[in-house]
Amino acid sequence: MSVFLVGPHASAQNEPSTAEAPAGNEKVAEIFRSFAPLGAQKDESQPTPADQMIGQLDLRPGVAADLVASEPVIAQPLFLSWDSRGRMWVVQYRQYQYPAGLKVVRFDQYLRAVFDKVPLPPPDGTPGADRITVFEDSDNDGIYDTHKDVITDLNIATSVQIGPKGIWVLNPPYLLHYPDADHDDVPDGPPEVHLSGFGLQDTHSVANSLIWGPDGWLYGANGSTTAGVVSSKVTKGVEFQGQCIWRYHPTTFEFEIFAEGGGNTFSVEIDSHGELFSGTNGGSKRGYHYPQGSYADKNWGKHGPLTNPYAFGYFTGMPMKGDTRRFAQAFTIYEGGLFPQDFNRTIIAPNSLHNLVWHSDLIQDGSTYRTEDRRDLLTSDDRWFRPVYAGVGPDGAVYIADWYDTRLSHVNPVDDWHKESGRVYRLRPEGSDPVYREGNLAELSSAQLVQKLSHSNKWVRRRSLLELGWRGDQSIAAQLEQMVENKGSLEALWAFHLLDLLTAEKAAHWMNHSNAWIRFWSVRLLGDRHQGHPAMIELARQEHDLRVRSQLASTAKRIDAATGLAIVGALASRSIDQTDRHIPLQLWWAVEAHADDAAAIRQWLASDESIWDRTAIRQTILPRLMQRYASEGTAKAIDHCEQLIKIAPDESSRSAMVVGLTRAFDGRSLPELPPLLDRVLAEEQERRGNAGIILALRRDPAGASQQAVQQLQNSETDLGLRIELAQLLGELKQKAAIDTLLKLATGRMAADPSLQRVAILSLGHFADERIAGGLIAAFYGRISAEHGLRDAACRTLASRRNWAERLVNEVTSWRLKRREVPEDVVQQLRAYEDEAMTQSVEEAFGKQVTVSSKEKIAQIQRYSDLLASSLKDVSTGDEVERGEAIFKSKCGNCHRLFGQGNSIGPALDGYERGNVKFWLNAIIEPSLEIREGFQSYQALTEDGRVLTGMMHAQDPQTVTLRTADNRQVILVRDDLERFAPMQTSLMPENLLQDLSDEQVSDLFRYLMLRQ
Repeated sequence: MSVFLVGPHASAQNEPSTAEAPAGNEKVAEIFRSFAPLGAQKDESQPTPADQMIGQLDLRPGVAADLVASEPVIAQPLFLSWDSRGRMWVVQYRQYQYPAGLKVVRFDQYLRAVFDKVPLPPPDGTPGADRITVFEDSDNDGIYDTHKDVITDLNIATSVQIGPKGIWVLNPPYLLHYPDADHDDVPDGPPEVHLSGFGLQDTHSVANSLIWGPDGWLYGANGSTTAGVVSSKVTKGVEFQGQCIWRYHPTTFEFEIFAEGGGNTFSVEIDSHGELFSGTNGGSKRGYHYPQGSYADKNWGKHGPLTNPYAFGYFTGMPMKGDTRRFAQAFTIYEGGLFPQDFNRTIIAPNSLHNLVWHSDLIQDGSTYRTEDRRDLLTSDDRWFRPVYAGVGPDGAVYIADWYDTRLSHVNPVDDWHKESGRVYRLRPEGSDPVYREGNLAELSSAQLVQKLSHSNKWVRRRSLLELGWRGDQSIAAQLEQMVENKGSLEALWAFHLLDLLTAEKAAHWMNHSNAWIRFWSVRLLGDRHQGHPAMIELARQEHDLRVRSQLASTAKRIDAATGLAIVGALASRSIDQTDRHIPLQLWWAVEAHADDAAAIRQWLASDESIWDRTAIRQTILPRLMQRYASEGTAKAIDHCEQLIKIAPDESSRSAMVVGLTRAFDGRSLPELPPLLDRVLAEEQERRGNAGIILALRRDPAGASQQAVQQLQNSETDLGLRIELAQLLGELKQKAAIDTLLKLATGRMAADPSLQRVAILSLGHFADERIAGGLIAAFYGRISAEHGLRDAACRTLASRRNWAERLVNEVTSWRLKRREVPEDVVQQLRAYEDEAMTQSVEEAFGKQVTVSSKEKIAQIQRYSDLLASSLKDVSTGDEVERGEAIFKSKCGNCHRLFGQGNSIGPALDGYERGNVKFWLNAIIEPSLEIREGFQSYQALTEDGRVLTGMMHAQDPQTVTLRTADNRQVILVRDDLERFAPMQTSLMPENLLQDLSDEQVSDLFRYLMLRQ
């Protein structure tokens, strides 16, 4: 079952005029005319009038809501921020979804656009419809009573922040600064371009969410499906693909990637401790926590690899307990001081897909966090309610920007958004009347601002310290220093730093502070200057707070090699980090950052023999360090491997490095290596005893294959080793193994079913005609349907064109039943493009139905009518139980629901399960929408093997596919003739075909069950 891409399909409802569609050629124009929209599209429902909208919000007891702004003043509000006067700035994303003045010359398979040119920055480029409007409470009664458009004619503007001398606007591909020295909201001249090069390929995932950090940097996010090559005055050509958190310093003009990976990131939150978070468009998580310099997961096929090919690992989102539906795109942490204390440091996460706002606890989990849901903050039955932003205002209330549109999905090239609507709401405690009463912070004295650093609202504290930094008044240094010393005030520390008062000595002194966050930021701020200090090493030896230890590891990546590596060694001297979800990988990333300085690495390892005995060094760092050098593959890098072996103090250390050395050549035999490395491999091979044959095969496939085959044949050999041998002999294409593998595969040599299955699959590596005949002959004997053996044989036969033809012939000759061929195999057979094969497959399995044919539309309508009638009654336990059994047999092989099933396709909990239309479209037309992260790829090897699956991982040398039977197959790039995404889902289209109406109803009762 699939909630699975995008592609042009016939649709009568999608016929924009040529004038409306920014098509740059006829081929693109045809896509505009024929593309079938996916997901939540516009419908015939009518919007609720703005003045009646509060009545449509089902608020949690104790929470009240106010309408703050609405159409016609605003439309498509995307982002809010507040200036030092407490005024609210609203970004209206009216130009979405295409930049003005550009033409689309091509779409890719993900509907990402290639435009005919790069737009010029304003005022030179074509004016767009985006605008930035400021709202003011002129009489201090808590109501924004005046407004004015400050900047208009913007073209894909996503966020705004007010600085000391003007207005910062993120308008991809640019970060712009509009000078406004007198803050009269009239720019003093055209904007200055500070950054250029953000991508525009997909305007629902461009650079976004500009926010001031307490350190004086501007932070932002980049979505998942745009790439960038970003430059500033001093930083040139920073390349990245897809989602990341970035930052820019307005006075030093430095640009850098702060952290990489995540979901389609369209929010940034920096909490009162200065830690960074974002929401995500995925399910089963509320968002991501980003330590500095970290890497997180992403869709490797669609979003591209990490910028560091030697990361060798990544973080995932924060684990959660609660509603697993997607998507918590927007995200804020409440620290406003207005709501009751139990609201403090909880997550408020709007979900525009499901028309609600989640409320979750943020719970420390080692150096990072997990979340647990509370009761929803608000829900709405109004389909138009699309909350896309949440933030805490100067008055301590929670502000929600509502896109307000019946359409939500971007998967439609036609710009038919409802551009006349949009709302902003304020959530407050019931019975309260919040008013911002702090005045214009920019006009307060420095002494008054210092007092504000203890305010109950994080926004007031943050904005006050920024104002202190911007004005540069160092006369308050002593007062700030005392606040750090005596009160552990982070705001005072940040202000002290912004005033350029934080010396290395002072930072080192505060690394001994009783407040962990003062220690954290004393390390961080020196590291931001790329400045190491001996105090960091001493702190690493003694620090007990895992979050401080995490920052030490992050900083070790940014500073000089000697200090950074010493920090890693000191952190590794204690075992408290080993079960942490972040720190072990952070230690590796710190070492990897200095890997080019191989002499420093060796000096560090040789300086203290006890380093080698530390668990983190042995388990995490040594294998990856060797893998990193070996993966680089140059003579110099291989020499680094040899030098590491030379200084290793014992056999155990060398064994750890051998693991990494062999891992660098996964899927391949080891290349010829220098004598010392070869000798160490031989010693390790001998040390492993019988299991050493695996290493022997990797070192010398031809020389060791005979011995390997003998061990494979020997029933006394450990079963696990036999399975590993069967797999490796195939990967290395050792022809000497074919006869034995064939005997095992066909049951002519007694074997456990697990070994038989691996032997069947391993035969796919060999282009030997005996294999197809042997497997087919055994179909009706020893290759039974049990244990997945016959399915495995079908997959092996389908992987080569001539074998596939023989498999199809078995079906057309009525010897093999159609239902005995797995659906993923049928889909792979259909992928062969020559005419003869297509005819044979159609004879065996029927024609592949055109996606949006009349028959399918009729089928969807029939099932809609059936379910509308049959689902009226309350489901009984027996009906749900029968539906669960059908799910397990039909869907559970690929999908998870309610904790059951496999994870080959997307988990289904997070979707619109109560929507019959959603299910029918996904089941009957699975290729219409292939869910992000589950795109299938087809690989053709140079020896004629065809494989399909989803991209599990990639690096410069290999691609790893996850196949329909949940195997991970490593493919060497040099061996690939073709590797490309498939336009169709691996999910079968005839899922409901053999089910009775009663069974279909039972299945849907289970799918739509509320949990």
